Amino acid sequence: MDATILCTLLAQRIPPEKFQLWGRDVRWMDEQFNTPENSAIVADVTAKYDTLAAAYLAEQQAAEQAQAATQAAKAQAFLDNLPSWPLISDAVDKIASLADAKIFIKKLARVVYWIAKDQAD
Repeated sequence: MDATILCTLLAQRIPPEKFQLWGRDVRWMDEQFNTPENSAIVADVTAKYDTLAAAYLAEQQAAEQAQAATQAAKAQAFLDNLPSWPLISDAVDKIASLADAKIFIKKLARVVYWIAKDQAD
C-alpha cells in the first residue's frame, strides 16, 4: 500500500487538514475529527485500496497522456506554421531599410514570444 496514494484517496473524502497519515495509520489532527463517519471512510478506503488505487493511477496516467498529446499537438502546430529556411533567409536578404528591418524584427520577436509563452504553459 503506497502511503502517498492512500493519503490522496483519503483526502478525496476527508479534508486533509483533519488527518495525517503515519505509515498506514491515520492520526487525527484533533480528537473531534475522530468520528464514526471518518473512521468508516478510512476503513472503506483501506478495504477497497487496490481498486481505488488502480483507478487513481489510471486517471493520473490518462491525465499525463492528455498533457503529452496537447504538448505534441502544440509542437506540431508550431512546426506546421514555421516557414522554410530559404523563405526566412530571403526575407533577411531583402531588408533594405530601417522600416523593413523593424518589420522583420517584429516578426522575429513574435516568434520568440510564442516560444517563451509555450515553455511557460
